[in-house]
Amino acid sequence: MYKRNFRHRSLFSSPVPKAVEKPKIKWRVWPILWGALRRTCTFVGAIVLVSVVLTGWSASRLVKDVEPSMPGKMVLYLTLNGDLDDLPHEVSFADPLANVPPSLKSFTDTLYRAKNDPRVYGLYARIDGGGYSLAHLQEMRAAIIDFRKSGKFAYVFSPSYGESGGMGAYYLASSFDEVWMQPMGIVSVAGLSLQEPFFRDVLDKIGVEPQFFQRKEYKTAYESLNNSHMSQPNREMMGELVGDLSHSIMSDLAEETGMTPAHLKTLVDRGIFVADEALRAGLLDKVDYSDVLVDRINSFASAKAGGEEVPYVNFEDYMYDYLQSKKGNPAEAFLAKHEKKRSTKPGVALIYAVGVIMPSSTEAAAPTGLMDDGVAAADDIAGAIEDATDDDNIKVIVLRVNSPGGSPTASETILRAVSKAQKEGKKVIVSMGPTAASGGYWISAYADRIFVLPTTLTGSIGVLGGKVSAEELWKKVGVNWEGVQWGANSGMWSMNAPFSKGEAERMNAMLDNIYDGFLARVAKGRKMSVADVDKIARGRVWSGAKAIKIGLADEIGSLDDALDYAAVQAGAKDRHGADVRIMPEPLSPLEKLVKLLGGQVMAGKFAGAQSAMIEAFKPIYTQYQVMTRPQDFAVYNKIEVR
Repeated sequence: MYKRNFRHRSLFSSPVPKAVEKPKIKWRVWPILWGALRRTCTFVGAIVLVSVVLTGWSASRLVKDVEPSMPGKMVLYLTLNGDLDDLPHEVSFADPLANVPPSLKSFTDTLYRAKNDPRVYGLYARIDGGGYSLAHLQEMRAAIIDFRKSGKFAYVFSPSYGESGGMGAYYLASSFDEVWMQPMGIVSVAGLSLQEPFFRDVLDKIGVEPQFFQRKEYKTAYESLNNSHMSQPNREMMGELVGDLSHSIMSDLAEETGMTPAHLKTLVDRGIFVADEALRAGLLDKVDYSDVLVDRINSFASAKAGGEEVPYVNFEDYMYDYLQSKKGNPAEAFLAKHEKKRSTKPGVALIYAVGVIMPSSTEAAAPTGLMDDGVAAADDIAGAIEDATDDDNIKVIVLRVNSPGGSPTASETILRAVSKAQKEGKKVIVSMGPTAASGGYWISAYADRIFVLPTTLTGSIGVLGGKVSAEELWKKVGVNWEGVQWGANSGMWSMNAPFSKGEAERMNAMLDNIYDGFLARVAKGRKMSVADVDKIARGRVWSGAKAIKIGLADEIGSLDDALDYAAVQAGAKDRHGADVRIMPEPLSPLEKLVKLLGGQVMAGKFAGAQSAMIEAFKPIYTQYQVMTRPQDFAVYNKIEVR
């Protein structure tokens, strides 16, 4: 105990504090127990609260008059206003009633289902502008043409096709049975144009010096900064690309319109057509208003239905119903997933590599402008490939690549995962989307088979690097940079001075090493000599059609074609007979709910007693499904289409 001493204390000094006794063990344990009890009660209370709310909401919906999940007869109504994403969209737990826009795969899958669904009489689509990538357009067109093979109608209407320029809208519309447009619209078939600005002169004026090194002459990504004019290799490459892409478009249009490519070229040279001109030229089937087309569809569908009115169903609602029918009971599917119960069908893993290839999704070092394409995180993609490799039911991996490139080290991480999968006996098939260039080709190099679209941009086997120096700019504005450094090349990445001779040598040595490594990997994967790869590499971008001719790809085909091929390799008849599984598997609404309420407990990583949480959430999730888009009740809205 503390012994008080009053002899040397000032009269006005503060009193000596009493000694604090050390608490007994039971009083130290009690706060821990109380905290655990409080957290448990909070968690259980949250579950009860959510259950009560969802029960009340779902009950209020169940007392209403409801209709079957889909009508016995229907016409699908589809609005297209821009490109479809490769990556699938998830149902939002925060807004579960919102329509989920189709991804490219869900679009083609849904059309395939509609083609074979006797309840579906036809498709009415409306194109409301938006930009499209050529490769995605080709996959969409293939799905629409395949739908028409069933004998069902597919009509399209737009106020204008390409009013703001470009011929993508009309290229897509040409895959339908009939193309309609209102009297004041225009049709744009003005061809293709690739333009590039060059900034070197203005950079010289303001005192900014670009210092970028490339391997080799066709690797022209930063040419707009280095040069004042387009180089001859760049002009040659872009000219050939325009020729290849236009040839593919003209061939498709000729097949659907019945015109010769030569005649179509005369129309392209005219560029813009008003409604009557487009009708006379054979670009349109009918010039009239959308309500007239709807009346025609109504009459046709009603006659086929024996005089009954045939409702329109939103494509997204029909798509969601289809996706849910594939999954079965959501709660049971969730339990099966976490109990490792898998389909007895041969497994095919579908893994997406979409966006700029970076080491992880948190990286922020991608060049400005490229980040708009998203990030293909190497750690996530490689992890998904490794998970597929460890899954005995999965026989084949399909890697869907839509990437302009990115980090060489991140690309190597993904390629290493591909190599390991192949050593374990898994076949790896690559499906290239609009772009699979540079790093996008690096991660594809070892594939057992590569599918491309005719308009895919691929290759670009090369490397570049460098920086800009603002030394003269700082002098112009009166800013003086000074500092100290340790290491002869420690300041090589500073933008305040150009590369020194030694720094430039190290930069070029690094680029040579990466380029040589790139060539070696392509040579190994494509079974070519390094010298032969170098002839078609040098940074040059090729169209998908040309890539097959020079040995960089194997077959023209869409993602569906690649999945069909993979399914056959896995032992199934086609993709519909295989268990095609997207990896990493997206979180279901239940998993999002568990993650939201469970704090540190992550869905999919339960062990021991924690697995009881899944069963606890099962009734809640069942109510959640009824509340949002139940299978046994109305999931479509009757719509008035005009």
